[in-house]
Amino acid sequence: MREARSYNTPLIKQYLCHTCNRLTWCAKKTHVIVAQYWIIQANRPEYTIHNWIFFMYNRKAIETIKRLLQKNTDASLTYAALECRLAIELICYNRLKIAHDYISHDDLRSWQPRQIIDALIQEVDPRAASTFTLSISEEHLEPNTAPPSTQEYAEMKWLEVGTQIGFDPKKLGKLWNKLANTALHVKIPQNSSDEVRRYGDSDQIRDAVVEALAEIERLETSTLTSVGFGETMSFECSCGALNKRRYSLLKDKQIVNCISPKCYESYNYLSDTEIFERRSFEVKCENCGEEKHIPIRYMEKELKIGASLYVNCECGCEVYIQWRLMQARKSP
Repeated sequence: MREARSYNTPLIKQYLCHTCNRLTWCAKKTHVIVAQYWIIQANRPEYTIHNWIFFMYNRKAIETIKRLLQKNTDASLTYAALECRLAIELICYNRLKIAHDYISHDDLRSWQPRQIIDALIQEVDPRAASTFTLSISEEHLEPNTAPPSTQEYAEMKWLEVGTQIGFDPKKLGKLWNKLANTALHVKIPQNSSDEVRRYGDSDQIRDAVVEALAEIERLETSTLTSVGFGETMSFECSCGALNKRRYSLLKDKQIVNCISPKCYESYNYLSDTEIFERRSFEVKCENCGEEKHIPIRYMEKELKIGASLYVNCECGCEVYIQWRLMQARKSP
């Protein structure tokens, strides 16, 4: 099912500081500010088109890193490197969090920040790591009218919603690894005369932290995080969870896992019919002919080699499934 779309929409704004719990902009720089914008189709509030979350990153982590740099001890520099790593993960995982309605945790191939952002770009939003400014017209456009010309668009009054600050996932990933390699591991001795030191080289650690801090401060100026634009397709899983995917990013026979962490269902997307086909293993009772369907993802994740899965039939029979290693020989 494709969701309805409309670009001739009014804007509803709400600002909420989670620390102060006030519906306003928080005056304290250390507080994380969240503002939710809903664009609702004109006269059809049941069709929520999209949701953006705006926030300023908590400056407490940045201030902690700067304070540790000022101490300039081996221990403080090492701790500063750890704080930088955590800040980079926070940036990437925040973008994952608001996109989780469009991607299952099991669709992620790795937990590392760069791989997380790469997955979001491929599955949810090609602009997940891009810089752009979102503005919305203050003028209401009547439905079923011809779209304005380029000149008419330019002459409209626009309300700037916010700017998403982008980054290079590959560069950020290298920086994340550099912090660990220089500060968070004890160097392995190459021979018997090598000294095993608790801390790494302080100059190298400082250089890595300063480089990371500059990038973290740049990204902290972002006032917008978007989960993307465009048409979506949705379907309800057998567990009841509503799953949504970007229509333009779906590929034929792509495996789509249910977004519910407790659900084992997965589906094949068939582009010719635009449906999501359930992936299941058919178990047939030889006594009464009753058929049961076991989610393939359950078998892939939970059924180990040599272990058995027992399926009870209504007639009283018990059918079991087992993974086995088999060997075959082909005659010359």
